[in-house]
Amino acid sequence: MQSFPAMQAGAMALVCALVPAAHAASTDLLTGNTRLACEATLCLSSGTQPSECSPSLDHYFDIKKYSHGSLDWSATVSARRAFLSQCPASSDQGMPERIDAISRGAGKCDPEYLNRTYAATAYRWRTRTLGGDSGEIVYDVHEIPTVSLDKLPAYCVTYNDHAWTYQLSVRYVGKPEQGGRWVNAEEYDAAQAKWEAEHSGRWASGWNFSLKNPRLGAYRQ
Repeated sequence: MQSFPAMQAGAMALVCALVPAAHAASTDLLTGNTRLACEATLCLSSGTQPSECSPSLDHYFDIKKYSHGSLDWSATVSARRAFLSQCPASSDQGMPERIDAISRGAGKCDPEYLNRTYAATAYRWRTRTLGGDSGEIVYDVHEIPTVSLDKLPAYCVTYNDHAWTYQLSVRYVGKPEQGGRWVNAEEYDAAQAKWEAEHSGRWASGWNFSLKNPRLGAYRQ
């Protein structure tokens, strides 16, 4: 991933590539869907999106395909890829792979989506044995909101790590068994330090942690 100045330079180079010299005199080249496709390609390559991106992004995310009343993600990806491919530079070296990565990952690799989609419940628990002949084991269990997925899907890795992206990377804070979550990469150090402060010491001492309720039998520790 490039720094912002480098990204600006790369974006400018891409803008130039969007208008091939052979068509530079055409006044209607970058209008309508052609213009929106080129702008969406640029805007979806950065986590920093100015208001000028709104028309192209609204158009892009409004492209949805349904099957039997439910969103058909495979068909939606194909339709979004076809839209981005209307940009004149879409067949240039490296661009088909970039457009494919965008169509699969845009909107599905940010912290909000990951934290919402993979939201789960973890458990902080310990046991004690009651006195008497029964020796009954009693569970003390507390639920913890968490995000179970702590490794990015392959399509997100491809989308986030492309050389033309800027501030798209995300990182996982904490552990799934102890209330982990995704944050933007630039927020990671502060978020991880806060998580460690809140999930250590007396809070963790003497407790077990799992993604399955220990009262139900098998658990991950």
